[in-house]
Amino acid sequence: MTRKEAMKLLGVKKLIKLADKLELTTSAIAQWGDDEDIPDYREYEVRELAAGRTPIRLLKSKQNLTQSVN
Repeated sequence: MTRKEAMKLLGVKKLIKLADKLELTTSAIAQWGDDEDIPDYREYEVRELAAGRTPIRLLKSKQNLTQSVN
């Protein structure tokens, strides 16, 4: 899957929106070329988000945030 395909699958048109959904920096996303395959683990996260599920890394991130607030 390419960065363009990931953006289309998640319904975003700007790099910053893709970065927000994946909880990554735009500079990390920018390292993926428009027409190059993205890393496999990021493809997994994109597909999980597109299916309405929360990828494991993002789930753990949310759990850590909740624990630090309490």
